[in-house]
Amino acid sequence: MPVNGAPPLEPLEGWALNVSRGGMRVILEQKVELGAEFEVTISSPEEPMVSQAGRIVWVQEEPDGVVAGIEFRDVAEE
Repeated sequence: MPVNGAPPLEPLEGWALNVSRGGMRVILEQKVELGAEFEVTISSPEEPMVSQAGRIVWVQEEPDGVVAGIEFRDVAEE
């Protein structure tokens, strides 16, 4: 869901390629815009769900979607 005051959109689902303290690299079927801000929710069978504000910092278009880098906003501002 966008966090920059825009109306809510349909949730995007994807796969995390890697996650670090400062952000994550994801695969998405939908295209995203550079600089777009989202509320990112991470879930796994082993861990409880965690939500974090994030911003798209790079996008690599692929034939079936995109690979994108998301910077976690609250962590980056510390």
